[in-house]
Amino acid sequence: MDQINIEEEKHDEQAEQNSVETKRARHSSRKSVLDFRKYTKQIWLAGLGAFSRAEEEGNKLFDSLVKVGEELESKTTEIADQTVEKVSEKAKESVTDTKDKVEKLLDNSVNHSLNRLGLITPKDLQHLEKLLLQLHAKVDALAEEQAQIKDQLKKK
Repeated sequence: MDQINIEEEKHDEQAEQNSVETKRARHSSRKSVLDFRKYTKQIWLAGLGAFSRAEEEGNKLFDSLVKVGEELESKTTEIADQTVEKVSEKAKESVTDTKDKVEKLLDNSVNHSLNRLGLITPKDLQHLEKLLLQLHAKVDALAEEQAQIKDQLKKK
């Protein structure tokens, strides 16, 4: 009988131990379900908080980005205006230089053609005018010299 009692006690102890383990497993599964619910709720609340903050700060961020954009636009507009002005000046200089070169080429070509035809060119006229002025100056000098000689002869 003692053997049976010992076996029953072992069986009871094992049943009790199984019962304790089952309770622990139930408690553990309840705890994990509760933990899961707790974390799920925390995640949900964190999402709501993030949405709320994004909504509040989003407007501030948007306004700040608009301000930065306006500043950047004014700077780039100023730089673009300066660049356009520089390019425009260089283009004007280039056009003027090209125009002057074309005019000189045309003048030389026309003068050369007129000379080949035997006609007088403006350059020829300018040269003749210069020669006439020199001749006039020499005639005036000779006339004055002649007047001085006449005065000297009268005095003698």
